[in-house]
Amino acid sequence: MDPTSEVERFIVDELMLGGAKTKLDPNESLVQGGILDSLGILRLVSFLEERFAIRIDDLELVPESFDSIKAIVRLLEKKVAKAQS
Repeated sequence: MDPTSEVERFIVDELMLGGAKTKLDPNESLVQGGILDSLGILRLVSFLEERFAIRIDDLELVPESFDSIKAIVRLLEKKVAKAQS
């Protein structure tokens, strides 16, 4: 499964609790849409760190980094590339 699908699946299954919406637009604002709040971001960070063996720094815990699936995957790809170098 690719990172975009994994992030989307985690959000739908764990944060939206399998609600009526099962597919998210990668550009959709998760914060403004009420899908991600501060607790949701922390749960998502924990998932990302464990699943992809990365460490997200406190300075990266800003809404812009988690506003959309596209932004999350961009952060994830940056962290994975850094971890592999």
